[in-house]
Amino acid sequence: MATPTIPHRRVGILLVFVSLITTILASAPNTAVNAEPLPPVGVIIRGHGNGHGRGLSQYGSLGWATKLGASWQDILNFYYGGSGRTVTTLTEADAAATPGGVMSVRLQTLDARPTAVISDNNTASWTGATGTYGGLVARMVAVNVYDIYGTTTATCAADTDNPAGFTLIGDNVAGPINFVSTNGSNVAAVAPIDLLGVCEPPSTTYKSGRIRYYRGSIRATIDILGNRRTVNLLNAESYLRGVVPRESPAGWGDMAGGLGMNALRAQSVAARSYSLSEARYSYAKTCDTEDCQVYGGAALRTVNSKTASVIEDKRTDLAIADTVGYVIKDSRNSIMRTEFTSSNGGRTAGGQFPAQFDNGDVAADAALQSWSRLLSASDLQKAFPSIGVFTSITTSHDGLGGDWNGYTTSAVITGTAGSVTRTGWQFRSDFDLNSSWFESFPVAATDPASPSVGSILFIGDSVGESIATEFAAIVTPAYPVMNYQSCAGRGTAGAGCLFTVTAPQINADGVAVVNALDAPAIAIVELGYNDDPATFDGEVQQILAALISKAVQRVIFVNMSARSTTRNYAKSNAVLAAAAAKNPGVTIFDWNAASSAANQWRWFDNKPLCCYVHLSTTGQAEFALFLRQQLDALRPAGTLPTTAAVAPLMLGLPLAKKNAGAMVKVIQKKLNLALNLVGKSRLATDGAFGSGTERAVNSFQAASGLSVTGIVDRATWDALGLAGRIDLAVLKVGSHHPAVSSLQQALAKVLKKQIATTGVFTAALASDVKLFQKRVKLPVNGRVGPSTWKVLTAAAALASP
Repeated sequence: MATPTIPHRRVGILLVFVSLITTILASAPNTAVNAEPLPPVGVIIRGHGNGHGRGLSQYGSLGWATKLGASWQDILNFYYGGSGRTVTTLTEADAAATPGGVMSVRLQTLDARPTAVISDNNTASWTGATGTYGGLVARMVAVNVYDIYGTTTATCAADTDNPAGFTLIGDNVAGPINFVSTNGSNVAAVAPIDLLGVCEPPSTTYKSGRIRYYRGSIRATIDILGNRRTVNLLNAESYLRGVVPRESPAGWGDMAGGLGMNALRAQSVAARSYSLSEARYSYAKTCDTEDCQVYGGAALRTVNSKTASVIEDKRTDLAIADTVGYVIKDSRNSIMRTEFTSSNGGRTAGGQFPAQFDNGDVAADAALQSWSRLLSASDLQKAFPSIGVFTSITTSHDGLGGDWNGYTTSAVITGTAGSVTRTGWQFRSDFDLNSSWFESFPVAATDPASPSVGSILFIGDSVGESIATEFAAIVTPAYPVMNYQSCAGRGTAGAGCLFTVTAPQINADGVAVVNALDAPAIAIVELGYNDDPATFDGEVQQILAALISKAVQRVIFVNMSARSTTRNYAKSNAVLAAAAAKNPGVTIFDWNAASSAANQWRWFDNKPLCCYVHLSTTGQAEFALFLRQQLDALRPAGTLPTTAAVAPLMLGLPLAKKNAGAMVKVIQKKLNLALNLVGKSRLATDGAFGSGTERAVNSFQAASGLSVTGIVDRATWDALGLAGRIDLAVLKVGSHHPAVSSLQQALAKVLKKQIATTGVFTAALASDVKLFQKRVKLPVNGRVGPSTWKVLTAAAALASP
């Protein structure tokens, strides 16, 4: 049998023609087949680090500072030292790096757009005219020739000729055009009130646009091809105030009693050296995105908000001030282009700076120090159509140490029609991977000789919903008769979908989903995160009753990660374990155990959705692989049925201790006859399933060769001589059963009224049943048999919440 395998080294997969497999299967369906494996359904990519891995690791700096007690000088020497490189101060000879001490930064969001600014205190001005303004805009009318418009209102100009509310104050003015504010170049200027705000264009997220405030001045200019550009000119140290908190969180400075400040100081020196070594464009030294180093200005707000978020921070300001004038220089006394990365995963990539193991990065234990991604065969075939049908990936590595012998240098993607070779860096970019330190592991297709498996219903919540893509990539190909029902907010019983869903998804709780659909052979229930652990037992009994009444042959519960900081899911998992212990048809997929290792915390997302319940991208890949592996483990043992059972609906089964009603009375009578119970041993036929009834059921099951559970399931019901007696499967006044809870919830939804979920069939509930029966023209008797149940559950599935 082939399962999703995670080998230690690369594995090539041979292709077999589908027609050959079809012929073999058709000729020998019940015998072992010596067939070569089919191509993999995809690969799981596992990697380390986030970014290019060269130079300083930001998380590594944090680890060195807070866990290993390193100074900022020690940190810089570790990442950049050797070969004559030193941490030193600027001299007069370095003045050419920033003529006049001014940095010039290309604001890439404004490329090919007018340069528009505002001043909240109406102190904006254009150097070619007198007076101050609330808003100014430079619109290019010819190459590097502009019309200038102004207004006394602090408002952004519309991107049109002659913008409304603005007056033309400069006609056909040769560029560049410089806008300033009265205090903008003062290092003590207060953000945002003293600074110029640049009007950023609308986006999908910010439909009205945003205003970003900058120290210094704003320039409208062109590149060497005549394209419009907007540039921020400011003091080099002021520039760093907008860089360092965007590259390394200012909050790090508070960690380990303030030792985290050394990580911010090291970042300040690296950022200073990088910026001063830059000479990107004819019109600006650097840019404001990850293409250079991230620069966010001083403050930011949306156009419609009056309150700005200040980006600068006193902790990073202090780190910059503490290291003022310090840079990294090479052996020729030149300022170095000191690259840095988020996390190197525990080993630097090498290149200009040495490749070495990084204990600081390991100590920091960043979320992306290790990561996983699933790529389906179709993902790879779409990216590289010339390969035909994907068959394998073979990687090469730099040989400088670490997992898989280091960073990936090349990846050869092979298919039936050929192969494509990509560098590790190119492959990373092709699929937006976190780094180029990775290895690929094939996820096998189903072995052609594996037993067939019947239909599967997967019922999930937001955790299940989050892996829809990964599930479709590696689980569904192996188990193609799959009905995948997952939505955010779904509970086992009671809570439907949180958001609007479209067909074939059903907006209902787990019990209602079961009742609304045809019976599958197998049900996988990934629910419980939206259920109160204190009441979970009753909800599990409800969904089990619904599944067993439809003769589902294998029920699989996926238990919950107990990492949550808000709910005791260990208690919920104990409920699931108890259900499996009592019912041989129930299996537990132990996700909690599979995801509980110390380093697996990074499989979960603690923000913005909170609480270590929802999955990170890594967790989504690992959870989908876990489900596939768990199913594959059951397959050869014959635990997964091949077809759905053909059996009429048996409402009210299973019956267990604490249940009550007419069906319990029926089995009590049958048990008295079957076990010849007389005198004091005779069961009272009172319709209450107590300890005596449970003992009698155990005795009957043992004598009949059935699994001894003390629960009356369909097999026990039939063995008592009740096979085919669907007429006895009735809920009525006096019934106490999880199915009554489902009935109450369904009626509440259909009748649009409040009905308490008690699990007890009262006279009041009988009246509600009669009301429904009258509406749908069923016999009005206040009892719920198979016909009423089928119509009601279908109506509930269609009813709006």
